[in-house]
Amino acid sequence: MSHQHVLEFAALSDTGCVRDHNEDAIVVCADYGCAILADGMGGYKAGEVASAMTTQVIADYLCSKLDGAWTSKLGLQALNLSRWMVESIELANRHVLYSSQTNLDCFGMGTTVVLACCLQDKLLLAHVGDSRAYRFRDGHLARLTHDHSVLQEQLDAGLVTEEQARFSSIRNLITRAIGTQEDVVVELHAHQLKEQDLYMLCSDGLTDMLSHDEIQLLIQQNAGDLSLCCRALIDNANAAGGIDNTSVVLFRVNAVPSMTWLQRLLLR
Repeated sequence: MSHQHVLEFAALSDTGCVRDHNEDAIVVCADYGCAILADGMGGYKAGEVASAMTTQVIADYLCSKLDGAWTSKLGLQALNLSRWMVESIELANRHVLYSSQTNLDCFGMGTTVVLACCLQDKLLLAHVGDSRAYRFRDGHLARLTHDHSVLQEQLDAGLVTEEQARFSSIRNLITRAIGTQEDVVVELHAHQLKEQDLYMLCSDGLTDMLSHDEIQLLIQQNAGDLSLCCRALIDNANAAGGIDNTSVVLFRVNAVPSMTWLQRLLLR
């Protein structure tokens, strides 16, 4: 069964109410069940370069690997998707770092990234930085990624509350990014898919403007139409101030493909 028959995607990115250009980037590879979102930083429009480069390098790398896997004799059973996801992000890191070091206009640029790929009955998530992934299941929204940020470290240590964190002056100080160091540590986790799950990737332009409960309510109200839901989330972030670019990717699991015993064995 093709991913395009199992997954339903929608995506939207907006400059917001304050910035004059958009440093977020999104690539959705619906045929392969993958989505990539990046939030760039550094210099005038350099963040835009970093995020666009990162999403494209990851997409090109994954699509080349996945295309070969789909058309090979063993097909999807032989896929080592986790390794390819990490390799694609590491490759993007090298590209962004090289451009930053060799192009004065791009000096100091970097980007966050969150990457989601569906494989049979699993969702694999890889991320660097504070762009996030969420799952909306049975009417409840759950955050699936852990920010790589100074503020998250303070939250983990119990130094601030979630409410205080929303208004912290250091909420955008990240501890990991693409293109800032030679080596990048990618966090990767697997999650079990369930039919009618709704997943969201987003930049911090959304989560800085809207609380968890506000986002959950908007998804509850608009989950029937993913494009409308993207628009509602971004419109409400802008209505709350729109101080940053805001990007959202939504995808719904319309069916979970069943696996044979051999596929389960090979995917371990």
